Amino acid sequence: MPIPVREKLPTRIDNLVIQITDDGSRTLMQNDTNDGFHSGCGALTETRDVYLKNSGVDERLRQNIPTRVFEVGLGTGMAMLVTLDAATRYATPLQYVAVERDWPPADILGQLQPQTWIEHDNLADAYLAFRKTVEQSREHQVESWSPSSDHLVTIHHCDWSKWNDRDNEPFDAIYFDPFAPASNPELWSENVFRQMHTLLTCGGKFVTYCVNRVVRDTLTNVGFDVRRVPGPTGGKREVLIATKRETQGTD
Repeated sequence: MPIPVREKLPTRIDNLVIQITDDGSRTLMQNDTNDGFHSGCGALTETRDVYLKNSGVDERLRQNIPTRVFEVGLGTGMAMLVTLDAATRYATPLQYVAVERDWPPADILGQLQPQTWIEHDNLADAYLAFRKTVEQSREHQVESWSPSSDHLVTIHHCDWSKWNDRDNEPFDAIYFDPFAPASNPELWSENVFRQMHTLLTCGGKFVTYCVNRVVRDTLTNVGFDVRRVPGPTGGKREVLIATKRETQGTD
């Protein structure tokens, strides 16, 4: 089936355009590489299925289990807002840590209409206001945003290679959402996957959209149980869940 022609809108940054995806939600694309921040088949659908649902985070929050999430590739902040929205709905404590090298500015994020992604649209307004306050002059910024006493978002505005875990508390889930291996190969390496394995609690899940055979084999080699599951309706046929084995201690 040919890829449909999807509407694109300009931004003030030459290399970034807004794409209207098939479920009506907006995402960003890079002009020079044609890399999308989300699936053109439906950015919001992909985010809810591949990350919030497949990671088990939605179910944990529903059961009022305090949860820690780590995201590689914050991008538009969609996964963070969708997760925070669920934590707010279920009144469950959430700590969310993300790494992003190229954090889009607030005015461009606002053009994506993030209020339409979530039930508690005031969270999107608060996030945009927070983003406006953040300077972009330092090489490695760590910014914290606490929309409520039970919810804390920490964003490391830096290259992945500059990030380090400061509190050593394990995560219950990892949303792995950098650009594809062909565009960003250094983040799909065995070394990075070993670090992901170390960051997870036993039984924790690493979830991503990529089911590349090399990626699956490398995740298996570093100690994950890897499986492919059906992708979101209208999107990729399969996506990936990698689970840290319960029988293993910390690395």
